[in-house]
Amino acid sequence: WPSEFSGLEVIVNREMPNHRDPGASPSFYDLLVSLGKGHRAILALPDLGAELAYPPGTMVYILGKVLEHGVPRWGDGERIVIA
Repeated sequence: WPSEFSGLEVIVNREMPNHRDPGASPSFYDLLVSLGKGHRAILALPDLGAELAYPPGTMVYILGKVLEHGVPRWGDGERIVIA
């Protein structure tokens, strides 16, 4: 189907170490969508010194090539991310 996004990734029940997205454009925002149920994930943004609640239903736009980001272990529950 037609999309304005250049790529799509589905991540299921996986920790993501802090990283930058090497294939992303430094001038375009990446959309991260947190789905699932019963989890209390945290979105870590070390460059900003921030850890944000990242529960199911959360949508975040970040410059993934510029801003380091990751999701540490979240405990119980199913976690699905569309990025």
